[in-house]
This record gives sequence, C-alpha cells and structure tokens, in this order.
Amino acid sequence: MCGRYGMWRSTQDVAALFGVDMIIEGVPDPSWNIAPTHTVSAVMERFAEGGELVRELRRLRWGLIPSWVKRPDKPLLINARAETVTGKPSFRTAASKRRVLLPANGYFEWQQSEGGKQPYFLSAGEGDPLVAFAGIADTWRGPAGWVGSVAICTRSAPDALGHIHERTPVIVPEDLWGQWLNPALTDREQVDELLGRIPAPVLQPRKVGSEVGSVRNNYPSLVEAVS
Repeated sequence: MCGRYGMWRSTQDVAALFGVDMIIEGVPDPSWNIAPTHTVSAVMERFAEGGELVRELRRLRWGLIPSWVKRPDKPLLINARAETVTGKPSFRTAASKRRVLLPANGYFEWQQSEGGKQPYFLSAGEGDPLVAFAGIADTWRGPAGWVGSVAICTRSAPDALGHIHERTPVIVPEDLWGQWLNPALTDREQVDELLGRIPAPVLQPRKVGSEVGSVRNNYPSLVEAVS
C-alpha cells in the first residue's frame, strides 16, 4: 500500500533527470504530503506525427478512473498490485497502453505497534534523491471534461522493509525507464515479464512525526527523522 508520498523537486530538475522532450504542464507545487485525489507529476511517452517518440511531463490525478466507468469508483483505485495488474479489468488496458513514471523523493508508511501506528518515510538514501514509481494511467470523461488519472503499482516488500508494511511501490531503475514507458510495448505477457525484471527497491526508512497523518499538514519537517 502506498497512500502518501513526497515530491518537492522543481519542473526543471524533473525534466532534466527524466530526459523530457516536452513539458505539457509543469510539476505541481512542492509537496511533502501527497495524498489520493491530489494532482501529481507524471512522465509518459507517445508517438507524435511521423512516428517520433516524445517523452512528456504531465499532471494527473492520483486515483485511477477507468475510461469505461459511468462514475468514479469508491474507494479510489490508488494502487494496483503488480502481480495482477495486467489481468484486472480496471487496470489491464492502462497497464498495456498507458504506463507512466511518477517522480518521488520517497513515500510514507505506517507500522502497527502496541502504542499505535508509527509513520516512516522511506527513500533511496541521504538527500532523498528522486526515484520513479511505476504507474498506470487512464482518461475518463466526466461532466466537467476529461480527467487524466493514475494508480501506483505495488509489489511485495523485501524482507528489509516487510516489518514496516508488506507492500511497497514498484520503483523502476533508470536503465528500465525507456522500456516501461515504451508505447509500442502493449502485450500483457511482455508487460508481466518486464515487471518481473524490476528489482526490489533498496530503501532506507526513518521514523517521522505523526503530523503527516493529516493531509492539511504540508511542510519539509514532515520528512525529518524523530527519535
């Protein structure tokens, strides 16, 4: 389960790191407490006229709305299990045709303990460098127009993280970004094979304060370690 994450790098930083060709919309304001229904930044690829492959930076709503539903599902489809993403009716078209990368500095998870739930922030290490969550996207036409939305793919957590929570986002290493985004890859079995080749993430968790539990709180100290 991934229900909160942080991304506070600038549009320029994200575009440079991910080799973006076209910025459709800049990244949202820096956020240390991204929650479902919030607008998030996403990197995706498409074929332009003439067959040229273009990598774009867009904004999407976190909480997938399949294109065929009459109204948004409740609860929100914020996560998609990597083990079943190509088979579930809500996810399979997006998984085969509209895969995206979601830049993130890290994510929050809560560990159940005798004293209650302890929040952790998990990142790739010192400085919380950007990583890329595997995402799937879709577009839905509602009363106010088209809505682009996304879900984060998750997997079983490795032993080093499993004591905090049994699931973790699928984090795509840089050498597989192009394959994950490739719009020519539409075969579901090949998508499953690609997911199987993505290694388990190596992350460093740290205890953080309980203030992150409220979506109204959004400031840098939310990700600072507490004793």
